[in-house]
Amino acid sequence: MLEEFTKAAVDKIIAQDYPYLKLPTVLFATVSSAQMLGETFTLEKLVVYDEDAPRTFNAHIDAHWYEYTLTVVDRFGSVDENFPKFPGIRSRAQYKPGATVAVALAYGDSPVIIGEVQL
Repeated sequence: MLEEFTKAAVDKIIAQDYPYLKLPTVLFATVSSAQMLGETFTLEKLVVYDEDAPRTFNAHIDAHWYEYTLTVVDRFGSVDENFPKFPGIRSRAQYKPGATVAVALAYGDSPVIIGEVQL
């Protein structure tokens, strides 16, 4: 009886104070759609190596942000109907539609793409 009460109390506290603990921390998702945004960012202090001559150049790159719609999949690549599609996920990294990515749900907040994976 005490064990059941304790379990019920712990379940209630987790549900109220830590709801993100009931969700997985990392999910797999496929990129349903990808769109290059007009907003850019700069990678600075890059060094470019000339492969034809023994010289280097200092450089920077201006690149675009991307926005993705993600569909959550299970570890076998099948769509997981327990999760809705995640629209509007922004990233500096470029992924093609159909790519599989790892997605973090830090503290149950908005999904963040960690990187591309293979299942």
